[in-house]
Amino acid sequence: MSSHLRIGACALIASGALALPAGANAADIQTAVSAVQAHTDRADAALDRAVALFETNSDRKARVAFAKSRKEMGLAKAAAAKARREADTPAENTQAAIAQVLVGTELDDNIEKFVAALLPADGTDENMIAAAARADTHGRDKAIAILTALMGQVPEQARFGIARAIAALSQDRDDETEATAKALVSKNVSATNKRRMVLAIDASVDGQATASATLAALIANPNMPAQSKPGMQIAYDAVTGEHGSVADILSRLSSRMPAFVRTLVEGIITQARTDAQGMRENHPTGPPAGTPGGPPAGTPGGPTAGPNGGPGATIPAGPLAGSQFGPPSA
Repeated sequence: MSSHLRIGACALIASGALALPAGANAADIQTAVSAVQAHTDRADAALDRAVALFETNSDRKARVAFAKSRKEMGLAKAAAAKARREADTPAENTQAAIAQVLVGTELDDNIEKFVAALLPADGTDENMIAAAARADTHGRDKAIAILTALMGQVPEQARFGIARAIAALSQDRDDETEATAKALVSKNVSATNKRRMVLAIDASVDGQATASATLAALIANPNMPAQSKPGMQIAYDAVTGEHGSVADILSRLSSRMPAFVRTLVEGIITQARTDAQGMRENHPTGPPAGTPGGPPAGTPGGPTAGPNGGPGATIPAGPLAGSQFGPPSA
């Protein structure tokens, strides 16, 4: 997720809280959000320094910078969790969402940097970098899940920004996959850490599949702002395409991987292609015509007649009444 998308998403989310009364915890939550920003900035700078130092074989200094980056990320996640725990109004949940976007963005940025540091590192340094890459891959998908949960707890005007953040965190993983696949064929990466990196790719593929289902549900949800849906459609299509790219990248390099890695990778390739096919077959089109959030009845994009005048293909209608994103129960 690029910095301009992060800033834009945070600004859009924040705009949703401006007209709402502040709760008793507002000052504490704002402090927590500011802490998340400071910690993620420091984590990013320290990791950049660590990668540069590993590349110049300045391993001792690189370890110090790497440890600082991990400590700052831990503090950022703790501050974001505090903001979520203490939020009890729509405005406060909006601030908690901003904190989570900051954490998710940094986790996303970290992963490719870890792979860059993995190749020149060795021994215990290589172990800690591979472990961090796997952990942050899981963390990124957890951030998407948290943002999805927060979507139902913020005012409507904040949902556009959260949707934009979810879309951004769900895609643009091709370079990450390419770099990780190259680590799997490198003689400089141990068997143990190749296994860790395979598990990281597997987690990313699974996470994207889950994110795809999340995007589909949000597109079909009549309570989502209409202006958010084109961006989510683009993200859904991007995730579908990236699943195919993952399979192609891994297939191209798999013959150079050790046998135990290749077996695991072949399973990921099959899963990615199966998932991509399912995404194409279940492409979301939004709520049906004539329902809240959908086009007016009888307009293009509504249900089409099937053979002999019967109903056409079923179009996702969004969550049921009373569910997280659905309309209130009757």
